[in-house]
Amino acid sequence: MTQKVQFVSVIGIISCLVIAIVYGFSAPTSFPQAKRFEVQEGESVHMISVHLEEDNIIGSALLFRAWVSLLGKDTSIGLGVYTFDKVVPLPGVIAKLISGPDEPLLSVTIPEGYTTKEIADAFAKALPSFSVDTFGEIVQRDNLDGYLFPSTYYPLPSSTEEDIARMMHETFEKEYMKQFASSSYPLYVPSKQAVISLAAILEGEAKTQEDMKIVSGILQKRLEKGMRLQVDVAEVTYKETGIPDQPINNPGVVAIDAVFDPIRTKYLYYITGNDGYMHYASTFEEHKRNIQKYLK
Repeated sequence: MTQKVQFVSVIGIISCLVIAIVYGFSAPTSFPQAKRFEVQEGESVHMISVHLEEDNIIGSALLFRAWVSLLGKDTSIGLGVYTFDKVVPLPGVIAKLISGPDEPLLSVTIPEGYTTKEIADAFAKALPSFSVDTFGEIVQRDNLDGYLFPSTYYPLPSSTEEDIARMMHETFEKEYMKQFASSSYPLYVPSKQAVISLAAILEGEAKTQEDMKIVSGILQKRLEKGMRLQVDVAEVTYKETGIPDQPINNPGVVAIDAVFDPIRTKYLYYITGNDGYMHYASTFEEHKRNIQKYLK
């Protein structure tokens, strides 16, 4: 009796495996022809398999992963868009993904402190149809200056100016919320807009993380004393008190963090010398001596 039970169990398991394999390797009945499937930066094979199953391109995410692993192609799926013009079973889907995308993603790196114009120029080099003027109009229309996150992006050749602006702004919001949403505004930098505007100034005035924090402390001390900021990267600060309404560039995480976490010192003045280093002073007389010593 025991042998019969075991035999039936084995037959049942084999039957289930056969059904699972046949089901998994066959294309789903609702396979979406002409479907555009995108593989994005940072997606694992597991994530790709789940998205394929959700889109009814494959019947089993598990079998997809097992097959790709068996082939040793876990890292061979290229970034980009794959178009399935006809119904394809699992082996055909895998072969297509391994062979490379129909529309590969491009790579564009935007450094911290880039202006909107510099960002537009960078994307225009990678995307022939990209309009610098149109991008600038979109950024101005939606008041996105300062809120385009510096990073490496992977647009499609078909990405529009709207797509790029939205992608960069969404990345900014995500990074800001992740790192600074729970931070309290400094006393004299009382809003998100003020934080970004001051961070943009720090991008232009200092290069290292420590210098950004020191300069942030100096500028916030000037705000506390009612002084004008008087920074060379923003001429308006010589004419008006307070932080400029519009960011002069698009700051990164280090500069934004320096606004929230400044280094408090005895200094009130600073210059970047011809030697490339920052030189600080507590008094205006000392500041003038630094100018004579390091800028003349």
